[in-house]
Amino acid sequence: MSQQNDDKDNWKVNGPKAGPEKLPPPTVWPATLSLGVTLISFGVVTSWIMSATGFLLLFFGAAGWVEDLRND
Repeated sequence: MSQQNDDKDNWKVNGPKAGPEKLPPPTVWPATLSLGVTLISFGVVTSWIMSATGFLLLFFGAAGWVEDLRND
């Protein structure tokens, strides 16, 4: 019983354990993917050229993001 109280008191003093020490590097692919989706949406109400550009950005953003995940 005493051991349980000591563990709880130790947690209050030291706090929870830290998260991962190594964070993944920042990447531009999620922003590229979201820009592609946005351009597709705007292209639906404006012109097909904007939608086509959005589809290209969507494709390259998804491909780049998957490639980054495969290399990690």
